[in-house]
Amino acid sequence: MFTAKNILFSTLLLVIVSCGSLQRSSEKYHDIAESSKCHTKRAAIDLGSGSTKLVVGLVNTCKGLVEGILFEAQRAVPLKEALQASKENEITPSMIQKLSGVFEEFKYMADHQGASDIKAVATSAFRTADNGEEAAEIITNNSGIPLTIISQKDEARFAYYAALSKTKTMKLPKKSPVAVWDIGGGSMQITKPLADGSTKVALLKVASVPFKNLVLKELYPDGTKTPNPLTEERALRSMDLARFISKQEFSRFGNLKGYQVIGVGGVHYYSIGGQFKKTNRIYNQSTLLSKLLERSKLSDKEIDSKYAVTDVTNLALVLGFMQTLKVDQVRPLKINMAHGLLINKDFWN
Repeated sequence: MFTAKNILFSTLLLVIVSCGSLQRSSEKYHDIAESSKCHTKRAAIDLGSGSTKLVVGLVNTCKGLVEGILFEAQRAVPLKEALQASKENEITPSMIQKLSGVFEEFKYMADHQGASDIKAVATSAFRTADNGEEAAEIITNNSGIPLTIISQKDEARFAYYAALSKTKTMKLPKKSPVAVWDIGGGSMQITKPLADGSTKVALLKVASVPFKNLVLKELYPDGTKTPNPLTEERALRSMDLARFISKQEFSRFGNLKGYQVIGVGGVHYYSIGGQFKKTNRIYNQSTLLSKLLERSKLSDKEIDSKYAVTDVTNLALVLGFMQTLKVDQVRPLKINMAHGLLINKDFWN
């Protein structure tokens, strides 16, 4: 039987418990509110030399991390090929119109995903085109998306920190440092950390399209449009050509012996990784040589790829460089400039 004292005690206990619950709820929602101040949905576009990529991500601005990729899209636009075929070394009006259309399509996709802001970067093809700045301004005006032409050094930096951010969620051996090797349609960048905490960067103009064109120039009759079928003999000669170039390029950079090598950019992940058709896409020198000899027998039609004209010479390019750099294996990751742009403070302030 409840007495007045029991009732009073129960009431006091209920008030104390309720106040405690309210305080905890208040703290919980305060934490969520604070967390929401750090989060934003951003969209970034990487206008590369061979393809244009869109990434929409949930970005933690307080920690400088991409906490989730919400949407990705890619369109094959052979910009470097078109530029090298141009006698004036200019991005043509038709190509500008095509890229503007891709940007408008990507903007619609980004808006649909709830992105609060969208920005874009252009790389090698725009840096080397005589009208690169003018073309970027037209695309910006046509699409409403700010397009910035970045330096090759910035390209290397974006890829390096985007890859390091990604590797934090992976179970990589901690005893070996991570180097990032980025190959696109028109340029190549390699970044490795040094013992003193600094980084060393190699910036090269040899990449997918320039190397394919060099193979055509050195090993084929004038006017040949595609290296395929490459044949075993030319495959080995192409590999030797890549090794010769890399020895000249890396005389000061050194090698990557003892490093875990992360491959980023379209060549590592889509072109080479796609030819292995494995989930993890990891490859080494032995598997790469076998794949090169196997694929050297195929024509463009048999390769059946948007990038058939460069797929097989890409194998020779990377294998020759792996030999010079003393790289045992490469782990490709699905990372491009857009991933790096998402977390770059300078572009979003």
